[in-house]
Amino acid sequence: MMLILQLKKRIEILEAQVQELLKAQTQANLPEPTKEKKPSFVKPTVKEIFDYACEKLSNDDALKFTEKFHAHYEANGWKVGRNQMKDWKAAVRKWDLSTFVTTNQQTKIKNGKFDSDAAQRIYNDAQHYTKG
Repeated sequence: MMLILQLKKRIEILEAQVQELLKAQTQANLPEPTKEKKPSFVKPTVKEIFDYACEKLSNDDALKFTEKFHAHYEANGWKVGRNQMKDWKAAVRKWDLSTFVTTNQQTKIKNGKFDSDAAQRIYNDAQHYTKG
């Protein structure tokens, strides 16, 4: 019984301290501490995607990339797998941008030199299709 009375007394003291702190906080006009919320995802505009892609690609390639990227994520509801997208710029970086770089089929470059084997394969393919 004595232990219960001691606990009750301790609870009363703690509640009084909390009340004093709350009173001091309201007197100081301090906002109550709140949990910070991360800003929710905002879909990027086509212009934003294009501008970001232009940093890594030429204008023509960036335009092709922007069209495909925007169409892909519009169709998927701006989700990555089953989760809502958090950072569209990270998604851009994740895409393989090298697939959007246009290459001239007549002048294949390999390790800084003209790749004659690639030119020969292109020539052979062209001959194969024209014989048809």
